[in-house]
Amino acid sequence: MIQLDLVGNLRDLNLLSLCVRLLLAMAFGGTIGFERGIRQRAAGLRTHMLLCVGAASTMLVSQFMYSSYGVGDPARLSAQVISGIGFLGAGTIIVTRSNQIKGLTTAATLWATACMGLAVGVGFYECALVMYVILIFILLLVNVVDTKYLKVPTSTALYLEVRRDIGLGDAIRFIHEIGWNVRDVKEFPSGRPDVLAVRMDLESDQALRGDISSMALLKEQPGVVRLEM
Repeated sequence: MIQLDLVGNLRDLNLLSLCVRLLLAMAFGGTIGFERGIRQRAAGLRTHMLLCVGAASTMLVSQFMYSSYGVGDPARLSAQVISGIGFLGAGTIIVTRSNQIKGLTTAATLWATACMGLAVGVGFYECALVMYVILIFILLLVNVVDTKYLKVPTSTALYLEVRRDIGLGDAIRFIHEIGWNVRDVKEFPSGRPDVLAVRMDLESDQALRGDISSMALLKEQPGVVRLEM
C-alpha cells in the first residue's frame, strides 16, 4: 500500500516528483550521451543530458499550466520538442570528403533521448525505463554486431602524391592487398616536376562499413610524399 502511494505521489505534480523526474532524465540522458562521447561524436554527455532534462521540463511546465490555470496543451508542447529536435540532430550529420555520411546514429539518439525525456516528464516512468534499456542495448550490443558482422559495399576517395621515378605501382598493390579496388585515377597538377599527384576513387565489398583506418599505412609505402583521405 505504501509502495502504491509512493508511485502515485511520483505521478502527481509536487516537489518530490519534480526532483525525481528531472534527476531521472539527467541520468538517462547522461548514460546515452556518455556512450556517444567515448566514441568521439559531436553530441556527447552534456548535450544528451541537457536535451533529456529540457524535454522533461517541457512536459512538467505544460502539466503545471494545465493543472494550475486550465490552459495549455501538453500534447502540443511535446510535438514541438519532437519536431524541433530535428534541427539539432541535423547539425550532427556530416558528409565527409570521401562522400561518407556520418552522424546519423547520433542524430537518432538525440531524437530518441528527447522522446525518453518527454516520457519521464509526463510521469510515464515505465515507458522511459523500457526505452532506456532498449537504447543501451542498441548502442552497446547491437553496435558490436553491426561493426563486426555486417559488411556492405564501401567507397572512398584519396589524394595521393608519389615520386614520379617510383610511380603508383607499389601504392596500388598495397591498396589491393588491404581489400580495396581502384575504380578511377585522375591526375592533378602537383606543382613539382618530380611528383605525381592523383585522386583515386576506391571501392570494396569486403571492408567493414566506414573502415578506412588501414589506408593510413599507405603513407609508409616507398615513394609516397603525401596522402589525404
